[in-house]
Amino acid sequence: MNLDQYNEAAKAIFAQQQSLAQETTQLAFIGRANPTSPEFIQLMTKQWSLIQQMAKLNTDLMMGIIVPRS
Repeated sequence: MNLDQYNEAAKAIFAQQQSLAQETTQLAFIGRANPTSPEFIQLMTKQWSLIQQMAKLNTDLMMGIIVPRS
């Protein structure tokens, strides 16, 4: 993986996180950003997935794993 590929992938993940943050804010405004809300749990599950993707991306970059461009 080269640095350009890393940056592209990281930007996509950060954009998704931004979207989740906005959705979470909307839930907070209506009082549904809590662990008993199915919508909130779904958002947190997506966030956890994005964190895992970012961790894998960082590991791949550190290990020098080359991912072919599609």
